[in-house]
Amino acid sequence: MKVAVTVWEDSVSTVCDFSNRLLVFDVMGDEVKNRLFMPFETRILPERVNQLEELGVEVLLCGAISRPLERMIRASGVKVIPCLRGSIEEVIGAYLDGGLSDARFILPGFGPGASRVRGRKRRRRGGVCRLPDKVKGDDGGGRG
Repeated sequence: MKVAVTVWEDSVSTVCDFSNRLLVFDVMGDEVKNRLFMPFETRILPERVNQLEELGVEVLLCGAISRPLERMIRASGVKVIPCLRGSIEEVIGAYLDGGLSDARFILPGFGPGASRVRGRKRRRRGGVCRLPDKVKGDDGGGRG
């Protein structure tokens, strides 16, 4: 399975829409192979989606993401696991172990209870984040 992570320095990029680099790798069993860092510089959303498709990416691990970009990526058959934070190595390890729902990997403000403010629901304008459930090997929203 081909997986991509949006990258800023040695961490997951906080906002997918503005990430300039991707780490693309293959997952074979519990091993990561064929790591490749590559530019992800276009700001034109359909071109970002096309790049993921051309690379054969099946899962995208990222920080916050705008609704339009997330919808376009999902519509192309790529599973999006948003609202992640942390070092690339720790996030990849948690992905392999099925541990991305751990609070230390969730962006602040997007964890349990974050959608409620003083008894009312908070509106999120630009992006949507859902806590990842079981993610490794999960077929919800991926290709196929």
